[in-house]
Amino acid sequence: MATPVMAFAQIANECEADGLTPKNGERIATELAKVFGVKNTEVGIMRVDRSNLMFVFPPKLHNVGSIPLNTTGSVAARTATTKRAEIINNFAQTKHTSIFEAVELESKPKEIGKEHDHSIHMIQKLMSAPVVGGTGTVGVIQVCRKGQSAPSAGPDFTPQDLQKLVAVAGALAKCFK
Repeated sequence: MATPVMAFAQIANECEADGLTPKNGERIATELAKVFGVKNTEVGIMRVDRSNLMFVFPPKLHNVGSIPLNTTGSVAARTATTKRAEIINNFAQTKHTSIFEAVELESKPKEIGKEHDHSIHMIQKLMSAPVVGGTGTVGVIQVCRKGQSAPSAGPDFTPQDLQKLVAVAGALAKCFK
């Protein structure tokens, strides 16, 4: 059986000509979700555009805005600028930029007479890895687990999970153009 890195290297080869289009971003996110046992809406793929990070996936976040690389409260910006991957298994308790968490990514029918509970969409656990190409950091890939609480969100991410994400990010660098 092919390793995840080999599988993503193949995807990168297939996506290289077109670059990181929304369609290719969705394909990559879907495969990452399978590897890490999360929903594809729990995968974030961002590309460096000048001095900002722009979401490629999920597509709904693309129009919400960008993340300046000098933002102090952003894990994604820190990942891009330091080129260091990290795991935060107590993410909901850490200070972070949360504007993107407020965007509804899954379309579920609203029950009549019930308010929507945004707490079920809170990021509880997060892995963040830089995508580094020949010109430096070209993007960031994040995988998270959402839920009302850390236990309900699923298992903690492990150092082995982070190693896998870093290796996959390296394999995908060539399609981040």
